[in-house]
Amino acid sequence: MIDKSELSEWYHRILKDAKIVDSRYPVKGMLVYRRWGLFIIRKIQRELEKMLEESGHEPMLFPVAIPENVLKKETRHIAGFEDEVFWITHAGRNELDVKLALRPTSETPIYEMFKLWIRSHRDLPFKMHQSCAVYRYETKHTRPLIRGREFLWNEGHSAHESEESAKKNILEIKEIYGKLINEVLCLPFIINERPEWDRFPGADNTYAIDTIMPDGRTLQIATIHNLGQNFSRVFDIKFETEKGTHEFVYQTSYGPSFGRLLASVICIHGDDNGLILPPRIAPLQVIIIPILFKESENEKIIEYSKEIEVKLREMGIRTEIDMSEDHPGAKFYHWEMMGVPVRIEIGPREVESKTMKIVRRDTKEKFHINIDEIDRIGDIFNEISRNLRERAEREFKKRIFEAKNIDEIRRFIGRGIIETGWCGKRKCIEEIEEIGDVLSINNKEAMCVVCRERGREIRIAKSY
Repeated sequence: MIDKSELSEWYHRILKDAKIVDSRYPVKGMLVYRRWGLFIIRKIQRELEKMLEESGHEPMLFPVAIPENVLKKETRHIAGFEDEVFWITHAGRNELDVKLALRPTSETPIYEMFKLWIRSHRDLPFKMHQSCAVYRYETKHTRPLIRGREFLWNEGHSAHESEESAKKNILEIKEIYGKLINEVLCLPFIINERPEWDRFPGADNTYAIDTIMPDGRTLQIATIHNLGQNFSRVFDIKFETEKGTHEFVYQTSYGPSFGRLLASVICIHGDDNGLILPPRIAPLQVIIIPILFKESENEKIIEYSKEIEVKLREMGIRTEIDMSEDHPGAKFYHWEMMGVPVRIEIGPREVESKTMKIVRRDTKEKFHINIDEIDRIGDIFNEISRNLRERAEREFKKRIFEAKNIDEIRRFIGRGIIETGWCGKRKCIEEIEEIGDVLSINNKEAMCVVCRERGREIRIAKSY
């Protein structure tokens, strides 16, 4: 048992014991992704890429190095990253004529190519995506998968004839990310439009998808940016309209962090026994454990276990038999810690009755089904996903608070998301930001908690 109430200690223990990542690589903030963690990330990646490509995104992969003159073309953009860029200054002993940046994000190099590819309105909308690593010299306290100096993500970019088309794409991306996060990963979330001072550098609007971790802090797991014509004017990305005139394209960019998505799954669904993984992303969906007693019966138990394994694999279910020499209790403990959604126990009784003992990881419920009902495993997976989703959503809703004064903000801060009011004056928001991070400014009317004047609703929280 691992006490999850000590979240940080629990989290680092799970990363190690479940072979998710190893943070002991000799460059701080850079991880070695191990079998269990890499499988989950690749599964999330494939689920996302499938949805993006079905929506018309072309898969691509750009170089990791960006020339300094290209990165600096959009001044607001580089100003937002200048303290975080890793620079390549030498090739061997030779100093480079133009410094190269390790990709902190890819708007500038991608838009260098957009201006070559986009010529006519017939080329629009143009949508692409890439899954890659990005590099930022994070100066805050690094946390594995949550805040690092190299992290894995998918980034999408689009160009459009009109502002309306760009906004339509933003709505489609919100829907795609929502399906990935809620349907596949069973995670609750809220979409917050970041305040002007916290937008992505060079964007007109930034929409952040936030979830709430068990310690009450929010975690930004994806962002979507409306870039307007800011980058197209800098990079001269024009298209010929149907009327023969030339105009700048409207652009959007967006991306989720695979590491943060994985960290959210681990922390939100896990318990004192370890991981609880949604079936769609679990590296192993079913573990079969033969309960061996007498030498005379063991061969039949193993044969029956293999029969079940074959049937499950034919159904496309990721399945293994644990044939290790550990006693059953140790096997149960291990696979529970690894978060395998379903455990099947096979002993002499199951062989005799042609049944299987099913144990659900999420509820620990135990029951028997007949082998000719093996198709029910798919339904059990759906039940597990639904239960994880609903359980996480209930906890999420408990962490939304309303504060009508500063004292209430102080009481709720660090426990979740606080909805309160701000008048729009700088002095008042500075006092609020001394307590927590502003996630969004909403259109709903609310009274300012500092000066009591009429204003708008804001959301604040302690964030990672």
